[in-house]
Amino acid sequence: MQIRIKQILPLLQVLVAVALLVWTDRWERALMRIQDMPGTPPSFALLMAINAPLAIPRALVFRHLPGWWDDITLVLSIALFWYWVSLNLESWRLGRRVLMPSWTPLRLFGDTIAVGIGLTWAWALWAGRELPPVLSFSDWLWFVPCLGLPILWSGTLILLFGRDFVQCLLRHKATSSNVR
Repeated sequence: MQIRIKQILPLLQVLVAVALLVWTDRWERALMRIQDMPGTPPSFALLMAINAPLAIPRALVFRHLPGWWDDITLVLSIALFWYWVSLNLESWRLGRRVLMPSWTPLRLFGDTIAVGIGLTWAWALWAGRELPPVLSFSDWLWFVPCLGLPILWSGTLILLFGRDFVQCLLRHKATSSNVR
């Protein structure tokens, strides 16, 4: 029995997400004893950096989900997201293509959404976010992944899905000109 990447990657990411969510909950409970509004826990910032493409859709729905439903929805979306990432890794390894629907309008829509999320992250990191000053070595351990991972996700989404968008348009133009 061979363990495949599409089975192990989502499972590992869900375990990491649950561990970071538990750490976030304990951090907030400990700080609520001494502070009224402690801010975003470093563990949650790391979780959102690891799963940066999910942060934007999550920002639209988390206020509307009561209690634990927010965490449950986040963990399920992380599992689905990393399953999709693992399918794309296998597809890229086999044919140098991202895994998208074959119907051209839906493919272009999906590519546009992925590039849009990448551009939103690039814009947020470039213009809309004030970076905290790094004061000590221990701060670097949080600062580098929390800034580096969204930059990596942004570049990956823009380059891979932008490439797929252009190839899909060029392929569609070539087939429509051959038909005439």
